[in-house]
Order: sequence, then C-alpha cells, then structure tokens
Amino acid sequence: MENYEHYFSHLNSISLLGLIYKRYYASRVLYHQAINFGNKIAEIGSGTGNGVLGAYPSQVVGFEINPLAVEFCKNKNLAVRQINENNHYPAEDGEFDVCILDNVLEHIAEPASLLQECTRITHDKGGLIIAVPGDKGFAFDPDHKKHYREAELKDLNPGWRLIKTFSLPFIFKSQWLSRLISQYCLVAVYKKS
Repeated sequence: MENYEHYFSHLNSISLLGLIYKRYYASRVLYHQAINFGNKIAEIGSGTGNGVLGAYPSQVVGFEINPLAVEFCKNKNLAVRQINENNHYPAEDGEFDVCILDNVLEHIAEPASLLQECTRITHDKGGLIIAVPGDKGFAFDPDHKKHYREAELKDLNPGWRLIKTFSLPFIFKSQWLSRLISQYCLVAVYKKS
C-alpha cells in the first residue's frame, strides 16, 4: 500500500500547466486517434483521471491498479474499474474498440500480460494506442522501468500491427526535442493483427 500512496501523491503533483497540456491537448490528440476504431474506449492506467478519462468522461472507461486512484476517480464520478493484483482487467472479451496507454508502458518491467489483456478486451478489429515519454520525460520519473524508442515500439507484440507513429506535442519526431522537453512523447497506433 505504501507504493500506492507514494505514486498517488506523485500523480496529484501535476502542475497546472501540465494538467492543461494533458487534458486539453495530449488527451484530445489521443482520443481522436482512438475514435478511428470506434467509440468504446478503455484508458489503461487512468491514474487520477487527468488524461483521456477526465477529458472525455462519458466516452471512456478507465482501468487502474492503484486503489487510491480508483477511489479518487469514483469520487469525481468517473467510470473506472479496479485492475486486480493478477493484472486481470474487469471487462468482457472484446468489450472495447480500442485501448489507450498514455505514459503507462514505461512503468511496467514486463508488459506481456498488460498487452495480452488489451488484446483480450478489444474486438477483432480493435486498436491500441501507446504514448511513451521521450528521453527527458523518462528520466523525470523514478518509477520508470523501461525506455522505449521507435524501434522497440515497432516490434512490441505479435498480436498488434503498427499503423503509424508520431510525437507530441509536435507531429514531427526529434531526438533533440526528446532530450530537451519533458512533455515530448512518442505515440504508436496499432491495429489487431
């Protein structure tokens, strides 16, 4: 529980500028990528609801492992489901059109079970959208376990075929900006293969 409390505190320490950027820019870009697959959207690792779940509360269901964050979101009337300790998502097979992982994958040392659950809860033509931090953003959070570059995202999981990659807050990709700006993220969009 101590780790949950520590990370819950970290999630709540987002600056006003960071919150505005995440809620009104980054989340909108990710949402507009997601609706290409349909309108049943799951945000995996929804935290305290500052991302896609908070920006589009009537269209998104959040999934979160941290019970403090789940309770926090429920108190804000956000639709969030508790991921159990075995990393099983409380969802039916094929229930969703798309899963969004916004700055989540880098927190998981071995993401195979996470990606298998995303495969399970999305339908046959479902999508997966993953945003990971650039160099500076990765170094910013001590809980980050694995750094991803474009090459690692291309061959991430055999169940998903990469459609495209781009970056935020700029559409173009830049290693220089990745090292300079903590908000820089690489985004990968996949379709079930």
